[in-house]
Amino acid sequence: MNPRLLSRPMALVALTLIAGLALAASACSSSGSSSSTFTSKNIVVSNVWARESAGSTDTGAVYLTIENNSATVDKLFSASVPQSFAKSASIHEMVMAAGSTATTMAMESASSTTMGSDSSSMMSMKEVASVAIPANGTVTFEPGGYHITLTGLAAPLKVGQKFDINLGFLNGGVMKVTATVKAP
Repeated sequence: MNPRLLSRPMALVALTLIAGLALAASACSSSGSSSSTFTSKNIVVSNVWARESAGSTDTGAVYLTIENNSATVDKLFSASVPQSFAKSASIHEMVMAAGSTATTMAMESASSTTMGSDSSSMMSMKEVASVAIPANGTVTFEPGGYHITLTGLAAPLKVGQKFDINLGFLNGGVMKVTATVKAP
């Protein structure tokens, strides 16, 4: 047999294997970039999602979980999105009747067997300057509690859509995270 004929098919096999490995590596690295966990310094942000818009509203809400892996309290003090996406992003908390927050209402109901019906019937939002993230602790932004409000959306949020949000932390610096829009 001619050694040149053997080397050519082997070279094609080798090239095919290398191309396949390169494609596999590319697929792995691109799937890693769509991760729902983001880390910066001692802060880990995960489960970042937004609710699909109802109709043609120009507001939205973003929810997430923030974990502080340091021995020092940190604070989330800002949120922003590109101006082409929405006019503003701000941190809000749901407030119950008489100014009680969802957090204080949960503590009150746990420590009291009776709770007036009026105290839980009225809810509104209030903007907050910051949210403390306890040392070695976690805060979850969820419906009925803390959330990031988006106002002046350029277009309604659609299921499957992804967009970036910058979160500003006192000790953790600025972190860019990606939210995924989900059905309500």
